[in-house]
This record gives sequence, structure tokens and C-alpha cells, in this order.
Amino acid sequence: MAFLKTFKRVFVTFLVLALSTPSHSTLCPPDGPLLPRPATLHSSPLFSKTSTSLTSTLNSAISGNLTIPWALPNVSFSIAVVSLSDSSPHLPLWEYHNLATNNLNGTKHVDGDSQYLIGSVSKVFTDLLLLKSGLNMDDPVTKYLPELEGESVIQWENVTLGVLGDHLSGMPVTYGFPEISFLFPIFEALGFPHLPVADFPNCGVIGLNAGCTKQQLLENLKTSHPIAAPNLRPSYSSLAFTLISYALESATGKNYSQLLHDEILSPLNMTNTGISPGNDEKAVIPSTDSSWGSDYGDNAPGGGLYSSTNDLGSLLASIISLSGSPILSRAQALSWLKPQATTSKLNTLVGRPWEILRTQMLTPKYPHTIDLFTKGGSAVGYQSTVAVIEQYGLGIVVLTAGAQGLEAQEPLFEYVVGEVVEAAEEVARAEAGAYVGKYQTSDADRGEMEIGIDDGPGLVLKKLSRNGTDMLENIRTLFNEIGIGGVRIGNLSNSQLRIYPTDAWREVEGIREEDWRLQFDIEVTRRNSGLKGSSEREQMCTAWITGGALFYGGEPVDRFVFSRETKGGNVVGAKVPSLRLNLTMSG
Repeated sequence: MAFLKTFKRVFVTFLVLALSTPSHSTLCPPDGPLLPRPATLHSSPLFSKTSTSLTSTLNSAISGNLTIPWALPNVSFSIAVVSLSDSSPHLPLWEYHNLATNNLNGTKHVDGDSQYLIGSVSKVFTDLLLLKSGLNMDDPVTKYLPELEGESVIQWENVTLGVLGDHLSGMPVTYGFPEISFLFPIFEALGFPHLPVADFPNCGVIGLNAGCTKQQLLENLKTSHPIAAPNLRPSYSSLAFTLISYALESATGKNYSQLLHDEILSPLNMTNTGISPGNDEKAVIPSTDSSWGSDYGDNAPGGGLYSSTNDLGSLLASIISLSGSPILSRAQALSWLKPQATTSKLNTLVGRPWEILRTQMLTPKYPHTIDLFTKGGSAVGYQSTVAVIEQYGLGIVVLTAGAQGLEAQEPLFEYVVGEVVEAAEEVARAEAGAYVGKYQTSDADRGEMEIGIDDGPGLVLKKLSRNGTDMLENIRTLFNEIGIGGVRIGNLSNSQLRIYPTDAWREVEGIREEDWRLQFDIEVTRRNSGLKGSSEREQMCTAWITGGALFYGGEPVDRFVFSRETKGGNVVGAKVPSLRLNLTMSG
């Protein structure tokens, strides 16, 4: 399939590079950005080329010139990419929209303000409301919903607000739905017994009874069976987000609709987002079966919102903003973009409510780990995905209408992510050239430093000397022979020493002083032993425990400070505090 050619190429290239570049194999670079996030994507000729290619390829796809796995006349879609470099989140870095020819109802022109049902992407909004509420995440849900106290199969006293938002409550996915009355005969034909109506839930079964009231739902949950004990393992639950909305209303006195408007939609001017039903005149309504116009009632917090690429782009821009946003501080955003649980797949983690993919296949020329904080959503006739790629300051939105399943959503998302991330990596490396060069003191004999960049992570510390002494070699000696406070924990890797940005800086008289850190990458030596054991520990990343491991004169040996002009971005100097060196960029 044409859209997956990129990923096939990436995989093959990754294998070749992984086998041919052993010099980087022992490195364990820090989590997060390995170079400053690209700040000029909007004006970069390289990214402009990628944007043109994306548009051209999608034009070919909808013209029938590429093989695609969805029915072209039925599927409409909207895609947007936002970044830190955008002049406005309502002016995406790149966007693309397509209205299917069979769409007769709803909008006649698809753009960034067109409305789609977003399904479980609604959970991102609900978890954000929980985060902004200031409530203690360790509070048991029974503090706010005493109706759940007492005898119950589920241990509600052990279900906290936090685990509800993390998919760690172990509670059922839904109640009533997905049981649908017209499907009963199919179950019976497949061998299930015929049951009296009284055996089915007394609410929430489509075609059999009405949706559950709050009272009915809470009462029924006391007799529902858990999928797992609280905190044992992640178990997806839409119903958990209904409970979050009830708890928020109990704590604040505002219902979900009011909180959504006051805390998120109004501050970000999101005029095309809300609780279903939306505006038919702006809606992308597929010609196939769809749930557009449905009233989701109390299920809206887990999957009943509609939105647009412009609005979702604004939300993602507020999450990746380095200076915070009207709805979220930078510290809150970074805390939110962290895993809360693991799965048995090493590349799959679970957040609040993020579906996190850890991959090394997106930048084949420079393989390293990249975390995609995604959230997918489904409604009848609709599929949606949002993604935050914090390492590059990127947000991606893909909305589709009219597909039967994921046959359009997945290829579109994978194609756009692959192309955009690869381009962002190249632009980041080009911008990092501002740091590359030689630095020296006014008396060149007293101190020199040279910074380079190669196909590995971060910047390379190629040379560091003081009074003619090779300080790089001496740093290795200190770490290898003396260790941390006299305790040796391993030898530094033979790879070149590398430095990485820390997102810590201060501005002084038009100069931004940026803290970078040298990474102490440790080689774990396998010892000869007659004791049987696994060698898996050798594959563990231990570099994260070595930050600030060596100090001299009150200054960490691994701290480097670059001086960069706030206007123009030129790097004009650097400091090595432990060596008391003040260096000027000399070319």
C-alpha cells in the first residue's frame, strides 16, 4: 500500500543503521528533546518541501492514482499539524481537508472549522478538567460519590480519582451498551441461550430500555464485576470518565458542560467543540451509517464530544507551549505527558488517558526513541486521533468520517507522522548548527572547547581543555577511577561525550543562558560468574542516575551553559562553571 511505503523504507533503513553504527549502541540519551525543538518549521525550506510532498501525495490518493484501503466516495477527512513555531494555533503548520463525493448532508466545504464526532478523544478533555480541578488524585471516588460506599463487588474505596483517569480502576468499560436488542437473535443463533428481558441490564441497552440515570448507574455499578483489581493493570473504561464528571460536579457545583466551557473551550476560543449534537451546517456527515446528532447524555465525558482540527490544534498547541497557556502551565503539561502504567509490550505504555507508543523507527537516519502521546476515538462512522510529540514540539490531528473502521484513519495518521517527524528532525539538526564550532577564552591557551554534531543524539563535546590539559580525558578518569563520591558504578562508554538541552534557562540583558548537561553513559561490564543468571540487566539504561554525579567547587562537572541572543538566535558564547571558564564563540 502506497501510504505504508514510508514505514517499510524506515524499517529497512533502521536495521541497516542499527547494524552499521555500533558506536552509538551503548548510548542511553535522556528522555525528551535531544536537541532544541525546531523553532523555524513555518519558514523552513526543508519543511516546506515536506508540506508540498504531503499535499501532492494526498491529492494523488483522492484522485485515484494511489492504492488506498478505503472507499473514496464515502470518506471525508481533515488533517492538521501544529508546532511551537506556529504564529497562531489557528494557522496550522500544515493542513489538508477532503469532502467525500457521496456526502450530501452537512457542510458543503470542509475546512479547519468543520465538525466531526471525536469519540474517545473526549477523554483528553475530561482528564484535563480533572487535572485543572486541583482535586487530590489520591482521593477515593467515594469521597465525592458516597452512593458507591458499602457492599460492592468492586473495591470502590480503593478506586481513586487518579486511577479513573489512568484506566487503572479495573471497572467495566460501559454499562448496558454495547448490548443492543437487535443483536440478541444473532447471539442466540451462535449458541447463546435465550434470556428473559429481566436478565439484561435495566438501563443503557439500546433498543430495550432508556439510558441510565445517575442514580441507576451508581446503583448498578455496586453489583458489577471488575475486569481487574484497582491498580493491577490498565483496563480501558469509558464509564470511568462518567464517574470523573460526577465527582467534578460534586466538588465544584458545576456540571460537565459548564466546566468544559469555562475551563477549556472559552479560554482557548474553541467555538467548534462541544457535547453532541453539534451544528449540522458545519458538520461532516457521512453518507454511511453514523451517530452524528446523537445525545450521549452522561456518557459524553468518555466519548460524546464533537470538534474540529482548528480547535483540537489549539488544544495541542496549549499542551506543547514552552511558556504555558491560558489553561495549562508548562509544569502541568510535562507532568501530564508521562506514562502511568505499563503493558506487556515494551513499546506500549498507558497515560492519563494517553495511548503511548515508544518507537525508534521514525527517524531512520538518526535512530532514537520517540514517544507518541496519542489518543484515538471512535463513533459510528467516525474515527479520530490526536498526537503530541513533545520531543519536537509537534501536535497532529487526523479526523475521518465515513469509513467502516480504521481503514482510512491508520494509513493517514501513519503517513503524516512519518513524514512530519522525519522533517522535524532534519530541521532541528540544521538549527542546532548554531551551537557547532569552537569556543575559547580571551587567552586561548587558558581554555578551549569544540562542539560538533554527527548522526548520534545530542551535540558532541569534541574538545575541552584548560591550560593545555585535556579535560575530556580527565573527566573520564575521574568517573572511571574515582566514581561518584568514591563509589565506582561503571566505566564511561567509549563513545564520544555528548551534551543535551535541559529546558532550563534564564534571560539576562538580551541573552538567553541555556543549561545543557553532559551525559555520563555507562558501559555495564558482564562479569564472569559461575552463578546462573540473566544478562538482561546489561540492557538497562543507567545513565539517568548519573546526572550531577561529579561536583567541583560547588558546580556540577556535567553542566554547560550556552549564551544565545534572544533576537536572532546566534550563539555567542559558553560557560563551563566547574572549570570557571567563560568562552566566546570563535567560529
